[in-house]
Amino acid sequence: MIGSHKRAIAKSAGLGILALAATLSLAGQAARAQLLGIEQYFASPKIEYSADIAISGDGETVKGRVYHAPGMERRELTVEGDAEAMIVRMDKHLVWSLSPEEKLYVESSLDQALGRPLGPDGKPVEPKLKIGRQGEETVNGQRATRERVTGRDYDGTPIDGTVWVTAQGIVMRVDSVVVDANGAHHQVRLELSNLAIGPQDPKLFEIPPGYKRVVPPGTHGG
Repeated sequence: MIGSHKRAIAKSAGLGILALAATLSLAGQAARAQLLGIEQYFASPKIEYSADIAISGDGETVKGRVYHAPGMERRELTVEGDAEAMIVRMDKHLVWSLSPEEKLYVESSLDQALGRPLGPDGKPVEPKLKIGRQGEETVNGQRATRERVTGRDYDGTPIDGTVWVTAQGIVMRVDSVVVDANGAHHQVRLELSNLAIGPQDPKLFEIPPGYKRVVPPGTHGG
């Protein structure tokens, strides 16, 4: 079972859908824009790379790997001994949350994962953001521009964070304040290290053979 503190960290910094997949329940837990991180509002890098990823908050840290190709990203974490993976397919507008031990996965739309409801025109409601450049810094050996991100989500929830992004569009670090379901504020950091630019195995971005899709109660399968 994933520990409560580390589960909260994973949810806040990009693996909320992933943690839900591990328990096979999405019911009653609305996805938030913060679940995938404010880095999702920056343009996806046009290059392929892999890196170590560390997510910290509330005095806890979880670590794993991230793999990226244009329009596709895979994040893997080991939380309390449980291996979990999330595949974000921007090209298909889908998110797949995998539980390798049980060989199960949950599928959701990218809009669902980001918590974006549909407006009257049938298009997702986007948050209102302001992004301001604050200079350049080096993050784990990579030169990056520091960008301050502020604004409000569609429901008025404040969005506040800082993103360090390279000239190639790779987000090396994210510091953000995340508001949980109880209204409590948490300071969360997502950071990449040991960045390696180069081709990635296309199989990383597909559901492995033998996995069974699970449709959580209260949702509709496709």
